[in-house]
Amino acid sequence: MLFASPEECENAFYEALENADADAMADLWLQDDEVCCTHPGAPRIVGYQGVRSSWASILGAGPVPVRAVARHSFESPTLAVTNLIEEIAVAQGEQRQLVHVLASNAFVKTPSGWKMIMHLGVAAPEGQPVDAGPPPGTVH
Repeated sequence: MLFASPEECENAFYEALENADADAMADLWLQDDEVCCTHPGAPRIVGYQGVRSSWASILGAGPVPVRAVARHSFESPTLAVTNLIEEIAVAQGEQRQLVHVLASNAFVKTPSGWKMIMHLGVAAPEGQPVDAGPPPGTVH
Protein backbone atom coordinates (compact mmCIF):
# COMPACT_ATOMS: atom_id res chain seq x y z
CA MET A 1 0.00 0.00 0.00
CA LEU A 2 1.17 3.50 -0.79
CA PHE A 3 0.27 6.17 1.75
CA ALA A 4 0.81 9.78 0.64
CA SER A 5 0.69 11.13 4.20
CA PRO A 6 1.08 9.92 7.78
CA GLU A 7 -2.63 10.66 8.30
CA GLU A 8 -3.53 8.21 5.50
CA CYS A 9 -1.34 5.55 7.10
CA GLU A 10 -2.84 6.18 10.55
CA ASN A 11 -6.38 6.06 9.16
CA ALA A 12 -5.54 2.72 7.51
CA PHE A 13 -4.26 1.48 10.90
CA TYR A 14 -7.58 2.20 12.61
CA GLU A 15 -9.56 0.85 9.64
CA ALA A 16 -7.59 -2.41 9.85
CA LEU A 17 -8.48 -2.64 13.55
CA GLU A 18 -12.17 -2.03 12.92
CA ASN A 19 -12.26 -4.51 10.02
CA ALA A 20 -10.08 -7.18 11.72
CA ASP A 21 -7.89 -7.06 8.60
CA ALA A 22 -4.52 -8.57 9.55
CA ASP A 23 -3.21 -8.30 5.98
CA ALA A 24 -3.96 -4.58 5.78
CA MET A 25 -2.36 -4.14 9.22
CA ALA A 26 0.80 -5.95 8.07
CA ASP A 27 1.00 -3.83 4.89
CA LEU A 28 1.08 -0.50 6.67
CA TRP A 29 4.09 -1.36 8.89
CA LEU A 30 7.67 -0.81 7.75
CA GLN A 31 9.26 -4.23 7.27
CA ASP A 32 12.24 -3.61 9.54
CA ASP A 33 13.81 -5.25 12.59
CA GLU A 34 13.61 -1.96 14.52
CA VAL A 35 9.84 -1.34 14.43
CA CYS A 36 8.17 -1.75 17.81
CA CYS A 37 4.76 -2.09 19.36
CA THR A 38 3.49 -2.14 22.94
CA HIS A 39 -0.08 -3.22 23.57
CA PRO A 40 -1.73 -2.14 26.86
CA GLY A 41 -0.45 -4.27 29.73
CA ALA A 42 1.90 -6.28 27.50
CA PRO A 43 5.67 -6.33 26.96
CA ARG A 44 7.28 -4.40 24.12
CA ILE A 45 7.52 -6.24 20.80
CA VAL A 46 10.46 -5.40 18.53
CA GLY A 47 10.79 -6.40 14.89
CA TYR A 48 8.37 -6.65 12.00
CA GLN A 49 7.63 -10.36 12.35
CA GLY A 50 6.79 -10.08 16.05
CA VAL A 51 4.64 -6.99 15.52
CA ARG A 52 2.84 -8.64 12.61
CA SER A 53 2.18 -11.79 14.66
CA SER A 54 0.84 -9.80 17.62
CA TRP A 55 -1.67 -7.95 15.44
CA ALA A 56 -2.68 -11.17 13.65
CA SER A 57 -3.43 -12.71 17.04
CA ILE A 58 -5.46 -9.70 18.21
CA LEU A 59 -7.37 -9.34 14.95
CA GLY A 60 -8.00 -13.09 14.81
CA ALA A 61 -10.44 -12.52 17.68
CA GLY A 62 -12.49 -10.16 15.52
CA PRO A 63 -12.91 -6.44 14.89
CA VAL A 64 -11.71 -3.87 17.40
CA PRO A 65 -14.32 -1.09 17.56
CA VAL A 66 -12.08 1.92 18.11
CA ARG A 67 -12.34 5.68 17.64
CA ALA A 68 -9.29 7.95 17.74
CA VAL A 69 -9.88 11.31 19.48
CA ALA A 70 -7.89 14.24 20.90
CA ARG A 71 -5.14 13.83 18.29
CA HIS A 72 -1.95 15.86 18.63
CA SER A 73 0.83 15.51 16.10
CA PHE A 74 4.34 16.48 15.14
CA GLU A 75 5.49 16.17 11.54
CA SER A 76 8.78 16.75 9.78
CA PRO A 77 9.51 15.97 6.13
CA THR A 78 10.43 12.36 6.97
CA LEU A 79 9.00 11.58 10.43
CA ALA A 80 5.59 12.01 12.04
CA VAL A 81 4.48 11.23 15.59
CA THR A 82 0.92 11.38 16.87
CA ASN A 83 -0.45 11.14 20.37
CA LEU A 84 -4.14 10.45 20.84
CA ILE A 85 -6.79 8.79 22.92
CA GLU A 86 -8.34 5.58 21.62
CA GLU A 87 -11.93 4.93 22.67
CA ILE A 88 -12.50 1.17 22.45
CA ALA A 89 -15.89 -0.48 22.94
CA VAL A 90 -15.33 -3.67 24.95
CA ALA A 91 -18.09 -6.25 25.37
CA GLN A 92 -18.62 -7.55 28.89
CA GLY A 93 -21.39 -10.10 28.71
CA GLU A 94 -24.49 -8.36 27.41
CA GLN A 95 -23.09 -4.87 27.99
CA ARG A 96 -20.49 -2.74 26.25
CA GLN A 97 -18.03 -0.61 28.16
CA LEU A 98 -15.98 2.22 26.71
CA VAL A 99 -12.28 1.84 27.56
CA HIS A 100 -9.73 4.59 26.92
CA VAL A 101 -6.18 3.92 25.79
CA LEU A 102 -3.50 6.61 25.60
CA ALA A 103 -1.66 5.92 22.34
CA SER A 104 1.30 7.17 20.37
CA ASN A 105 2.03 6.28 16.76
CA ALA A 106 5.14 7.02 14.72
CA PHE A 107 5.54 7.01 10.95
CA VAL A 108 8.50 7.37 8.61
CA LYS A 109 8.51 8.49 5.00
CA THR A 110 10.02 5.92 2.66
CA PRO A 111 10.51 5.90 -1.12
CA SER A 112 7.22 3.93 -1.28
CA GLY A 113 5.24 6.29 0.97
CA TRP A 114 4.59 6.62 4.70
CA LYS A 115 4.89 3.53 6.92
CA MET A 116 4.19 2.91 10.60
CA ILE A 117 7.26 2.25 12.76
CA MET A 118 5.86 2.39 16.29
CA HIS A 119 2.60 2.01 18.22
CA LEU A 120 2.41 2.40 21.99
CA GLY A 121 -0.85 1.86 23.84
CA VAL A 122 -1.27 2.37 27.58
CA ALA A 123 -4.53 2.01 29.48
CA ALA A 124 -5.69 5.39 30.74
CA PRO A 125 -5.83 5.65 34.54
CA GLU A 126 -9.03 3.90 35.62
CA GLY A 127 -9.95 3.64 31.94
CA GLN A 128 -10.71 7.35 31.65
CA PRO A 129 -8.99 9.75 29.27
CA VAL A 130 -6.57 12.24 30.74
CA ASP A 131 -5.95 15.44 28.82
CA ALA A 132 -4.04 17.64 31.25
CA GLY A 133 -1.86 20.60 30.39
CA PRO A 134 1.89 20.61 30.89
CA PRO A 135 3.04 19.85 34.43
CA PRO A 136 4.59 22.69 36.41
CA GLY A 137 8.38 22.72 36.67
CA THR A 138 10.88 20.21 35.35
CA VAL A 139 9.51 16.84 34.29
CA HIS A 140 12.75 14.80 34.15
